[in-house]
Amino acid sequence: MKDRDVRSFLESNRHRFIRYARSLVKETAEMDAEDVVHDVLVRVLERADQPPPDFLAAYVFRSLKNRVIDHVRTRKPTVSLDAEPGEGSEKLIDLLQDRRPNALEMLQTQEGKEELFVALEELSEMEREVVIAHELEGVPFKELSQTWNVPLNTLLSHKSRAMKKLRRHFLESQGDT
Repeated sequence: MKDRDVRSFLESNRHRFIRYARSLVKETAEMDAEDVVHDVLVRVLERADQPPPDFLAAYVFRSLKNRVIDHVRTRKPTVSLDAEPGEGSEKLIDLLQDRRPNALEMLQTQEGKEELFVALEELSEMEREVVIAHELEGVPFKELSQTWNVPLNTLLSHKSRAMKKLRRHFLESQGDT
C-alpha cells in the first residue's frame, strides 16, 4: 500500500474508527473519541514510510484500544480546587474501593508466601504440579502437555480447578466468605 492509499483508507474509515473509540471511551469522560482517533491516525501516518501492516484496519482498531488502555492506566485522580474540604470531595467509588492488599502485594511478604505454600498443599498432586510449573516456573501448557504426555485440555482443567481452590483459600484466610 502506498502512502496515498493508506491516507485514503484512513480517511474513508475515520467515522468507523470514531464510533469504535466512542464505545471504548464512554467510561472515561475526560477522553474524547475524536482525540484518540486523531492521535492514533497521526502515529500511523508518521510511519507511512514503513511497510504497512497486512491488516491495516485491525492494526488501527488494536491501536485505538491500546491508546485508551494506556490512558486509563496512567490516569491520575483529580481534585477540584473549588470544592470545600469534606463537601463532595469524597466520591462513592472511593468509599467502595477495596483497601486490602491485592494478591501480588500479599505474595511479596513472607507471610503471604507461607500462606501460598499452605494453600498449595491443599491441592491434588496434579493440580499443584500444574500451578507450580505454569504459574511459578513459567512453562507453557503446550510444553507441559508434551513433556508429561497429558492432553492439553486436561492440564487446563486441573489449572482451573486449582485456581478456584486457591482463590477460595485466600478469600477464607482474609475472612471474606
